[in-house]
Amino acid sequence: MKGSHKVIVETQRMKYEFAIRRNITVIPGDSATGKTTLVELLNLYSRHGINSGVNVTSDVPCIVFNDISGLWQSMLQEIKSSIIFIDEGQNFIFTKEFAKVAQASNNYYVLITRRPLYNLPYSTKEIYGIRTTGRYHFPEKVYQEFYPIYSDEALCSQSGKKILVLEDSNR
Repeated sequence: MKGSHKVIVETQRMKYEFAIRRNITVIPGDSATGKTTLVELLNLYSRHGINSGVNVTSDVPCIVFNDISGLWQSMLQEIKSSIIFIDEGQNFIFTKEFAKVAQASNNYYVLITRRPLYNLPYSTKEIYGIRTTGRYHFPEKVYQEFYPIYSDEALCSQSGKKILVLEDSNR
């Protein structure tokens, strides 16, 4: 897959609207910000469709992946041209094997984790938090917005020179 893919996930009470632009997108963040709720809504939609009360709009399939069998590698290789959401607790995402599968894949991955992903190359511009905006107010819809954690402004020094922040752990 190439390019940007807009995704809208909404119910009567809340709405997530975001674009996935690269192979790896990371969503870290505090508890109770809506990360797991997003995954649960996508999972509900995949099981029950429009009868779930969830509406998903995307030009490519959005798949929630849970590995309960230990066969994640062969299962992921069967999925093509999709956005794959993987929530916290799936420890295989921290392995070199997953990094190889993800890089060779034509899928986009949205990884929800607070732990560092040492084996994956991903852009600081594709690390997002989720926040509730004032666009909707209770009892109307709650609008959940992705925001970049590292902006271009945060990567500039006071002298105006660009700063490149790299993290490397040679353990």
